[in-house]
Amino acid sequence: MSAPDVVVVGLGPAGRAVAHRAAAAGLRVRAFDPAPDTRWRRTFGLWADELPSWLPADVVAAVSTPQVIARTRHDLRRDYAVLDVDALQDAMPLDGVDVRAERAGRDGHGAAFVIDARGPAPSDPVDVPRQTAAGVLVPAGAHEELWMDWRPAPGVAADAAASFLYAVRVTGDAVLVEETCLAGAPAVTVDELEVRLRARLAARGVAAGALHERVDFALLAPGPRRGRGWCGVGVRGTTLHPATGYSVAGSLAFAEDAVSALSTGRNPMSTDAVAAHRLRAAALRALLGMSAAEQRAFFEVFFGLPDRHVRAFLAPGSGTTANAAAMAAAFGAAPWGLRRRLARAVTPPASRRRR
Repeated sequence: MSAPDVVVVGLGPAGRAVAHRAAAAGLRVRAFDPAPDTRWRRTFGLWADELPSWLPADVVAAVSTPQVIARTRHDLRRDYAVLDVDALQDAMPLDGVDVRAERAGRDGHGAAFVIDARGPAPSDPVDVPRQTAAGVLVPAGAHEELWMDWRPAPGVAADAAASFLYAVRVTGDAVLVEETCLAGAPAVTVDELEVRLRARLAARGVAAGALHERVDFALLAPGPRRGRGWCGVGVRGTTLHPATGYSVAGSLAFAEDAVSALSTGRNPMSTDAVAAHRLRAAALRALLGMSAAEQRAFFEVFFGLPDRHVRAFLAPGSGTTANAAAMAAAFGAAPWGLRRRLARAVTPPASRRRR
C-alpha cells in the first residue's frame, strides 16, 4: 500500500468500524493492533433506531421493549436491540485495509490522519470512574425485561453504593440479567454485584446458573480528545457516553461521519462533540456524588422528562445545545437537594464560594 490516508490504532468495535467504512469508501487505511483477529465476547446493546443502515439485519440477535423502574415504573416506548457480536464483527470485514499485527510506532503513519481507538490506558481503579456488572442467563419469560431497575437488592444496606438490575433479551430464548454499578470510583466489585444479583433473583424465585458475564471498564480516559492530525474514538474520544457507559451506537455512527470528514480534510471529531462530552462528564460527576437513594430519585426525575430530553441525553451524537437543554430540564424538575448535587458537578471548583 502507498502512504495511507488514515491510520487506525486499535481494532476493537470502534476502530474496526472506522477502518471498515473508510476502506469501503476508497480511502487508504492502515490499522495497527497486536491481536487483530481476536473475537469479541462482550454483550453489545443499543436502541434499535440507532442501528446504521449499512449494517445487515442479522447483526441483531434480539429486540425487546424494556421499562425502567426508579421510584415508579416508566415506559420508554422504544425498542432496544442486543447485537450478535460475531455477526457484527463479520459484517465489518477489513478487506483493503493494511492490517499490521503490532503496536503502532511513532513512524508508522507518516502524514496520515490518526484515529486512536486503543481503549483505556491502565489506571488505578480508585481514581478512574468505572462501570462494573455481573450477569447470568435465564430462560426467556423467567424474568421481565427491564432496562434499569433501581429498587435495592435484598440485604443491601441503605448506605451501600448503588446498583441496578438490567434484564434484556439476548436471544430468542434467553434473557441476560445483570446487576450493574453504573459508575463508581471505586466501583462496586463484580463479586459483590454477583452476590446482590443472586439475592435479587432468589427473592423473585428465578433460578440462576453460572456467571455468564463479568463487566469492568473505565468510563473516562485522561487527556485531550482531539488534536492536529488526530482524534480519539471510544473511551479515548467522545463516543463512549461517560454517564451511561454505552459506546457501540456512538462508535458506529462516528465511523460514517469520519469517512465524510476525512474525505474533505476535516477532523472527524468536532469541537461541539468535545463540548457535549464535557457536559456528559459533568453528569457523571453528579452521579458519583449521589447516594443510592439520591440516584433513585434522580432517575425518577430524569425518566419523567419529555421524551425529547431523555433521548437527546442518551443519544451518543447529540450536540451541546441538546445536552444542555436536557440537563437544564432535569435540574428544573429535581428537588432542591438534587439540584445542589447537579450544580456542584457543573461548577468549576475554583468558582465555588469557600465557606
